[in-house]
Amino acid sequence: MPRIFFSCPLMAFAVFLVSINLVQARSFNNDFETGDLTDWKMDNTKNNAFEFQPTWGDNPTARNRGQPSKHQGDWWIGTFEKYQGPIKGKKLKQKPGGTQGDGPQGQITSIKFTIVGATMNFLIGGGNHPWKDDPMPCCVNLKIDGKVVLTATGNATETMTREEWDVAKYKGKTAQIEVLDKHSGGWGHPNFDDIHQADARGKNIPWDRILTVDARGKLAATWAQMKKYY
Repeated sequence: MPRIFFSCPLMAFAVFLVSINLVQARSFNNDFETGDLTDWKMDNTKNNAFEFQPTWGDNPTARNRGQPSKHQGDWWIGTFEKYQGPIKGKKLKQKPGGTQGDGPQGQITSIKFTIVGATMNFLIGGGNHPWKDDPMPCCVNLKIDGKVVLTATGNATETMTREEWDVAKYKGKTAQIEVLDKHSGGWGHPNFDDIHQADARGKNIPWDRILTVDARGKLAATWAQMKKYY
């Protein structure tokens, strides 16, 4: 029987390959440009407010609201709206400017991710029904270990503006974003889009780096741990 010989360097390299956690990168539907709720889980509320989300285009302007959405890209969350674009919306017999109103309620929750930045920023508008002060909140929350640690609302306008959270003290923690629509009265809807983590200089960190995972499917624990692969 022929013998197979391995050199010491080759064997050492093989051991090295087995021992390291090979990583792969994936992105996150942080701006809803997939045209659906990929990476977000909708709760089982009947007639869920997010059933026809994300919405497409500046739908408030399409109905002459006088408050442009100022969304990023084509798609965004606006649970008052009921228009999903010229392809999907047409198939569902939706029309530009169409709405479902403030009646429906529900929530969506993002996939888990690691806090690696100094801040998080996002676009938010819609109703002002705070998490802490309103029994029927309409807001966006950052959750860690199942608890809300930061929250934001709109300012009773369809026009979204850029909000920023200081998340430096949560670095290394695993978090989720929760978008709540638990209000059916006036301004009972959130508008939301384009969420990012940013470094101390204010530069957005690509989500494919934040969501780098090892070969076992586990999230990288720290930003430093991820950087060694780039």
